[in-house]
Amino acid sequence: MFKYEETFNPSFLKKPSGGIPAPLPDDAAVTMAYVPFQQHPVLYDDTMAGLCAGTIFPELDKPFLGGGAQK
Repeated sequence: MFKYEETFNPSFLKKPSGGIPAPLPDDAAVTMAYVPFQQHPVLYDDTMAGLCAGTIFPELDKPFLGGGAQK
């Protein structure tokens, strides 16, 4: 019988006897992803602004504010 707990503990998280994980686990799930193409991307006019932001696309510039979760 399938154990529900094993869903959250797949084999690739377990260390084999050699200590080096296999490149692809036997129970790897098949997945699909949808990644839309950028339509008419806007670029930074200033090269240094893009370099400082870590991206040349202003819409991908998401600075880390470090606030954390508020309780």
